[in-house]
Amino acid sequence: MIYEYALEPELVATWGSVQNYRYFLREFGLGKGRLVSRYPKAWIKKVWNAYDGASQMDRKRLEELLVRFKETMVKRKDCGWDDHVDGWLENALIEHGRYPFRAILARNNTENLPQIICEDALTISPCQNWDAPHGITVNRKAPEMTAAIETMLSLCRWVKFIDPHISPGKFNYKISLQAFLTILNKNRPTGPPEAVEIHTGMHGATTDYLKDSFEKFIPAGLSVALFQWQEKPSGQKLHNRYILTDLGGVSFHHGLDAGADGETDDITRLDREQYLIHCKQYDTASPAFDQAAVPMTIIGIHSGRDSGH
Repeated sequence: MIYEYALEPELVATWGSVQNYRYFLREFGLGKGRLVSRYPKAWIKKVWNAYDGASQMDRKRLEELLVRFKETMVKRKDCGWDDHVDGWLENALIEHGRYPFRAILARNNTENLPQIICEDALTISPCQNWDAPHGITVNRKAPEMTAAIETMLSLCRWVKFIDPHISPGKFNYKISLQAFLTILNKNRPTGPPEAVEIHTGMHGATTDYLKDSFEKFIPAGLSVALFQWQEKPSGQKLHNRYILTDLGGVSFHHGLDAGADGETDDITRLDREQYLIHCKQYDTASPAFDQAAVPMTIIGIHSGRDSGH
C-alpha cells in the first residue's frame, strides 16, 4: 500500500516539463502510496548535476517537485555505493539486492530486468510493481495484516498505533501488535525507529499491570510509549483505528486486533488531508483528547521464542 522507489537521477532531471511535473506530482508523496528513496545520500545533488534545462520555469517546477519528494523521502542508512561500479543504475541494482526497492525507475532496461520500470511503461495498465491500490481486503490474521503494511513499518522513522480498545490482556491484540512491533525491531534499512507509540482508551488498570503485561510481548529492547485518552465533552470521538507514520498512514476499518477464521478487514491508505488531520489529533503536544492517565514508556522483554501465533 505504501512503497519505496529508487529513481534514476538522470531521469528525474527531465521532469521539469509541464507534463512530467503534473504527472509525477500526483504519483508520489503523502497519500499516494509511492515514496522516493534517497539513494544515494547525494541523490538530489545528482539530479541537479544531470539537469540541463534552459527554461527557468522548468527549473522552478523541478525544484517544487523535489521539495514534494523530500517531504516523505526514505532515508536509508549505510546504503552501499561503489565508485568503481558503472553508474547509478548498477549501484541501485546492488542496493536492491541488499534491501529491495518496490521498483527502480530508469531510462533504459536493456536486460529486461523485472525490478526496473522505464517511463513509457507507466502508461500501461496494469503495470507490475507500479500500481498501488488505495485499499485492500485482508484476512484478520497477523501475518496478512502485517504483510499489507510491512514496507511502511520497515522504512518509517516514527509510528503511532491507534485503537481505543488496545489491551495487553486481549490475546488478539497481543498477536497482531507483536507482529507489527517485530518488524520495527528488525535490522531495517533506515535503522531503528526514533519513536513508537500506542494510543488507546482508558484501561482502568494499574500502571504496574500495564507495564508488566505490555513488556512481555513487546520485542526485547524496543521502547514503546503508551498513551491513554478519553474524549473531551462535545469533542472528537475516540473510535477509529489507524497506523500513522512519517511516511503516511492507513486505516483499519475493524481494528488492529487479529480475528477469527473467515473474518476479513478493509485497510485503506489515508489521503494527504486525512493523514494530516489525524496526525494533528494524536499530536501529544496538542491532542484532540484529554489524558486519561500519565503516559508511560515501556521497554520490551519478549525474546521472540513464543510469539503466540
